[in-house]
Amino acid sequence: MEIDRGFLGQTTLGLVLVYVIVSVIRFSLRSLPPKNFPPGPPSLPLIGNVHHFASDKLYIKFSQWRQTYGDIVGLKAGPTNIVVLNSTGVARELLEKRGSIYSGRPTDYIFREHVVQNAQHILFLQNDAYLKRYRSAVRLLLGPAGCEQALPLQNAAAAFIAYRLTTAPEQWKDHLHNWAMGTPLIAISGHRGAQKDKDLIQMFYDNQKSWIDLLDPGTAPPVSMFPILKYFPAFLAKWKGRAKAVRSGQQYFYNMMLDSAKEELKLHKAGQNSRPGGFLSLMARLLEEQDTKGGFDDHQLAYLGGGLYDAAVDTTFELSVTFIKVLAAYPEILKRAQTEVDSLLRWRPVVPVNLPRTLDADDVFRGYYIPKGTVIMQNIWIDSQDPSLYTSPETFNPDRFLKNPYGTELPVEECQAEGRKPTYAFGSGRRQCPGNVFAQNGFVAMAAKLVWAFDVKTKGDLDMSIETGFHGGLLLGSEPFVVDLVLRSEMHRRAIIDDCEQTRSWLD
Repeated sequence: MEIDRGFLGQTTLGLVLVYVIVSVIRFSLRSLPPKNFPPGPPSLPLIGNVHHFASDKLYIKFSQWRQTYGDIVGLKAGPTNIVVLNSTGVARELLEKRGSIYSGRPTDYIFREHVVQNAQHILFLQNDAYLKRYRSAVRLLLGPAGCEQALPLQNAAAAFIAYRLTTAPEQWKDHLHNWAMGTPLIAISGHRGAQKDKDLIQMFYDNQKSWIDLLDPGTAPPVSMFPILKYFPAFLAKWKGRAKAVRSGQQYFYNMMLDSAKEELKLHKAGQNSRPGGFLSLMARLLEEQDTKGGFDDHQLAYLGGGLYDAAVDTTFELSVTFIKVLAAYPEILKRAQTEVDSLLRWRPVVPVNLPRTLDADDVFRGYYIPKGTVIMQNIWIDSQDPSLYTSPETFNPDRFLKNPYGTELPVEECQAEGRKPTYAFGSGRRQCPGNVFAQNGFVAMAAKLVWAFDVKTKGDLDMSIETGFHGGLLLGSEPFVVDLVLRSEMHRRAIIDDCEQTRSWLD
């Protein structure tokens, strides 16, 4: 029987059109908010609220929405449900009290398929047995005993940056880069000499910038929300090339850390560990346990150490740059270094919107229905700007923490009763940063030496506005500014040199 090719072509075309129409209708229906979903700004057909994510300061937009929609805001990004938590009270209720179902991570396509692939990275571990195993392992360094053992290393690193600042104070930003990178690298992998390796430092920070751009909702292509984008060829999807380069850079760096830990353990077993007290890095200690039940293989260990390191460096650097800016802008409080730490984290939290989580089961909160799989975003910035908690919240005022250890206008007893923290810069619940004590110890050590030894002089006006003086995105940091770090006296110089000489065995 002869087939009518015209009829066959028309039928095929018709079926394709029907498939496309049905797919568009299904996608359109999935892009509508669920029944009883939390209120939020109007969405557009098909794309939902994706256009709102183009802002580089999402935390400000989220905070503005609180005035209209309240402290829990519902959004749509294509078929993806998103809920923004716009108060610490809601964050405590959901992320802490209901943490068993609010601790998943979104399955980011670019990150999973093009960057880490089959590896397990700290930032995107699911709320499962491996996460518990991971957090148990990192407590060797980040738990109370580990932090105490690492204090001499952090003091040595602080002494070294103080010394570098005496020799070339105009390069203070480079010195902060080196310090923020070198200290955790020794603590996690035992790698030595990173503070002096300019090529390694530049490679790491360049790779980190590309990686953060792929993670930032304001700059990353929405492939997880619109899966059709994954099929675009590389010449149309430039992100594929960037993701490949990030993967290559991460693998190089993570394997370098693993090799350093193996060499450190080898020297330790041979009785040649030169660090005081026989200090061993986290990865070297985990290598000792590799053959025991529950030990990590080389691939897992490389990504465990590398992922932990990724989470430590940029946040520490951005906080330190903001600290220098604050010292220049507020000379009258230059001597209050340790008190300023909590105030600085409140005033300009380095991570203003926490990495998203996912809901592992349907939930109802205040009568709102939040379906399983909803992406949960905690707006940390809103807490620092709440006038009911802080008088003149935009004012940098460390005295808040002298009057009240929580820095708020609320009575201390009320803060304690509700489980409030002095800062939410490290997140909430089961996915809060496990390295908060380690990070604060290292920062305080550096800040105390810097404040003791140097005056910070402004050169021109300093823009302290959150709108124009700081860049947004995944990390909040200062726009470029110029200051002079001036050594206070020759006595201070000699003391710094002596301090550096006495502690250099930790770094060499």
